[in-house]
Amino acid sequence: MRVLVTSDLHYNVAGSREPTRRLASEVCRADADALIIAGDTCGHDLAVMDEALALFESFRGARMLVAGNHCLWVQAGQSSRHRYESEIADAARRRGFHYLDREPVILNNVAFVGNIGWYDYAFASESLSIPRRFYERKVAPGAALMLPEHHDLLRDRHDIRPDLLEIRTRWTDGLHVKLGCTDPDFTRQLADKLAGHLRDVRDRVDHIVVAMHHLPFVELVVRRNRPDWDFANGFMGSPVFGDILLAEPKVRYCICGHTHVPVQVQLGGIRCMTVGSTYYDKRYELLEVRSHGCHDQQ
Repeated sequence: MRVLVTSDLHYNVAGSREPTRRLASEVCRADADALIIAGDTCGHDLAVMDEALALFESFRGARMLVAGNHCLWVQAGQSSRHRYESEIADAARRRGFHYLDREPVILNNVAFVGNIGWYDYAFASESLSIPRRFYERKVAPGAALMLPEHHDLLRDRHDIRPDLLEIRTRWTDGLHVKLGCTDPDFTRQLADKLAGHLRDVRDRVDHIVVAMHHLPFVELVVRRNRPDWDFANGFMGSPVFGDILLAEPKVRYCICGHTHVPVQVQLGGIRCMTVGSTYYDKRYELLEVRSHGCHDQQ
């Protein structure tokens, strides 16, 4: 079975639209049995998701997707939870895509399990030693200094090194994602869902392919020794997902989006990779999934 995986189409961004159209044209001409989009198809406007998914209508195989954090961006007064659980599912169904966050798909002897994943700040840079309260607000100390609504984070500076005030990164999920719960709570709920989906399929297939948006393994996190970048690593994912995947021996692949940097590692029996699409350069991975094993090629 030939499986194409892409991610981070960001079709709401002007510079992403033409590269996405070129990628879709190539994908639709490819000789493949399945397509997975691993998150961040759109932003606030789900009509943009509809436009993006329509580009793949002529793909002849099964079409699947998972949500990304940008897909959960909503306007004031709206609910990211409702977007995640209902609205994205409806948008996917209208364009003939299976929404893996809702339920797995089995093709022949292979199960496809998907999950947006989330973050609990476990991948935060230890060398920065930024207090957790800044991750909870999604602003680095320097950004909090510049933004009056976050000045309360700086009332007591005994645990803030002076150099941290130079880090002005802001993770914009803090402005646009409205979950109604904490990030660690959402992470745990999603991890429970992932574990349940794996239990549902494990006795019915020989192989499992997992698609996620956020990262389940620290080995996929890109460290650049740049404080602005490394602060953002706190929002890359959580190892609780990785623990669940490693405990299931039938998982052969885990393919992720989110980082915009391609990385590949082997962890136990799982080939793990990030697709690495950027806003202006769209990529895909081609997986060959066979009854006797799996291998990949780009």
